[in-house]
Amino acid sequence: MSTEETERTERIRDRGLENGLFRACMDAIRKSHTVGQSLRNAAIAAGLLTDQYCYAEMLGQFYLATATLEKRMDELVANEHETKIDATLVKKVQKLGYTFRSGYERDLQTLLGSSWQETITSWANEPAKRYSKRIQNACDAECAAAAFILHGPLIIGGGAALKPRVEKAFGKDATNVFETVIGAARGGRSRRRREFIKCYDQLLLGVDQDQKNRLFGEIVDAVSEFMDLNNEMMLAVKQSPWWHKYVKITFVVVVAYCIRRYIK
Repeated sequence: MSTEETERTERIRDRGLENGLFRACMDAIRKSHTVGQSLRNAAIAAGLLTDQYCYAEMLGQFYLATATLEKRMDELVANEHETKIDATLVKKVQKLGYTFRSGYERDLQTLLGSSWQETITSWANEPAKRYSKRIQNACDAECAAAAFILHGPLIIGGGAALKPRVEKAFGKDATNVFETVIGAARGGRSRRRREFIKCYDQLLLGVDQDQKNRLFGEIVDAVSEFMDLNNEMMLAVKQSPWWHKYVKITFVVVVAYCIRRYIK
């Protein structure tokens, strides 16, 4: 992760309230996020955007986790009265108005054709399977944490910066997942960022102090857990471009360096 990326991440972090939930979540993932950015950069250097199958495999892992999350969030809200399971936090997150499942699906169909679902299911790596299983029965607070990790990078992070590179590599029809987080969509980048930060800093408003303390810690812990799963998914991808043998050693060295520097 470059110094510029680190500084940008810190500036975003500092826009949250002091002692607020947004800053706490950003602090909880600081090391893992740095590793994740380095892994993403290493993957791009190793040919992620030179081969549609490499990109589709990576995209597919995040699709599986995101689709499971959005389905679970919908379930919690729809069945709240019947199950007596509180969905207050999920409803606040959903008010931001973001869903990415259909965008992922259209992109994967463009990249892999009509049999994309079968292909992605067969490509699901073990971390993605564990991630999805973990989210399938996630509670209200855990879903809010998962949205911070799976939606956040697209809404406020550098994820959308990939859009022009993906379009150049694979065409506009492979960029649907970015359509609500680029340009003037939803009021522009600054407004999207402000609304996301505000949402998390106000997520526990109206909650009594004891419950607030419990939920605050629960969300921060889950955010850290899910960020680690993000990184594990990236490390577990298997597809390589045709020329992978020329860069495989370089990629392994970069990954090893990232892990040694930021985890130990």
